[in-house]
Amino acid sequence: MASRPRITVGYKVLSLACWNTDEVRGKMLELEHFLSQHGVDNCLLSETFHMPDQAFRLANYDCHRTHRPTAVGSTAILVRRGIFHHSLLVPGLTQLEATAVQVKLAGRQTKILAD
Repeated sequence: MASRPRITVGYKVLSLACWNTDEVRGKMLELEHFLSQHGVDNCLLSETFHMPDQAFRLANYDCHRTHRPTAVGSTAILVRRGIFHHSLLVPGLTQLEATAVQVKLAGRQTKILAD
């Protein structure tokens, strides 16, 4: 798991982290601790191995997920509640999966993508 430097967007600051989870089940407490300890606003997750029917809930975060249509893997983006955001479609991918969100900070739109 790696914490990224804060990115300044307008007059606000956005803290990002990315993590290749190699199956997130069983690591939720570790993830919650990391996010809390580092004040992460958005966390990009890859290789979560979550299936579409499995719940993915984390306190104080909204989760956006994309599942690989032919195999396990999947990506997700966690967005801290209170940050105005919405999901974006990532069309045209056949061999990859990607999750995208758009966040609004200080009146500016910023796109974030996890692949």
